[in-house]
Amino acid sequence: MKKVLIERLPSHALIYVIAFLMKIWMCFVVLSCRKIVIGKEHAEAMQNGDDSYIKAMWHRNILMAPLSMLKKKSYASLITPHEDGEVGVAYALISGFKVVRGSGTGSSHDKKPKDKKGAAAFRKLLRYLSDGTCGWITADIPPGPKFECGKGIIVLSRLSQKPIMATAIRTQNEAYIRKSWDQFIIHKPFGKLVIAYGKPIYVPKDADDEMIEAYRLKLEKNLNELHEKAENLLKG
Repeated sequence: MKKVLIERLPSHALIYVIAFLMKIWMCFVVLSCRKIVIGKEHAEAMQNGDDSYIKAMWHRNILMAPLSMLKKKSYASLITPHEDGEVGVAYALISGFKVVRGSGTGSSHDKKPKDKKGAAAFRKLLRYLSDGTCGWITADIPPGPKFECGKGIIVLSRLSQKPIMATAIRTQNEAYIRKSWDQFIIHKPFGKLVIAYGKPIYVPKDADDEMIEAYRLKLEKNLNELHEKAENLLKG
């Protein structure tokens, strides 16, 4: 019976049903866990400031994206225009994000994407940041490699002159989708939940290619260190 009902749902309706269930699950996990915050002072500085900033997380962590939103701030999330991103769009909208369709390319991708409208998305993000809306971006890009930061987020920071704040969220009980390119995390309820904020990264306006690469590596290291700190705290 359930299978028949699902098959009769319009595709867009089914997408929102899935996204709504994801939201309910995320809320259940958050409410059932004991929360521990690392780098609270960095989050408070961004929250109480008048300016916008760019939030960076690893792609495998996106189920917990709404938890990373700071009060008093609005967010625009960059999501691939590919059909695989439709559930992500619905989840983002339900969670209160504005949505920008477009993305960069991972290093294993063709370097000349034809259908991602990356330039238009980039310009729209710049306008949002200029108007006071914060950006929410995954630092690694489908189809990978995972945990490898792209340069786009660094260039966005340089052009917008908005800082990047890395964030990691881990729970004591987790499952992983091993066959996904990013080993996507399914957070489970109960136990401890750690949210780790990194010190904001400011990219100079005159940063050249060499500096862009240095800041890319810095953000990559920052994200990995935050995940490691969270994991170590959960083990303790």
